Amino acid sequence: MKNVLIAFNLFVIMMVGIFLSVNIINVKCSKLQDLNCTLESYIIKEKYQDAYKLSLDYIAEWKKTSKLLTIYAHHEDLDNIDSEILKLTQYIKIKDKSEGLATVHVMKYLVDHIMSHEKVSISNIF
Repeated sequence: MKNVLIAFNLFVIMMVGIFLSVNIINVKCSKLQDLNCTLESYIIKEKYQDAYKLSLDYIAEWKKTSKLLTIYAHHEDLDNIDSEILKLTQYIKIKDKSEGLATVHVMKYLVDHIMSHEKVSISNIF
């Protein structure tokens, strides 16, 4: 009986940990998506100074968030976001609207991709 209680408690602790970690990932990724939307609107409105400042803030936020995400996400996804952020700052610097918008769209997709892989669903379990 003692073994069953220990196993059940471990299972409950594991399930709580999974749901808390998924919640943390969703909060962090939602914040990044909000920054992506703001960046996109700045680029559309051709507010390149504001977009550049926000892209630097995005880099700082990404550095904090990526430390947590390395535990859960594929390193390829994180590396892709790293390179897209660096591209974005340069596109904003030279005021390249089309490339900047394309890069922001890729960043949105990659962050959404991370969120979808970390959801608790049957397809992610099997």
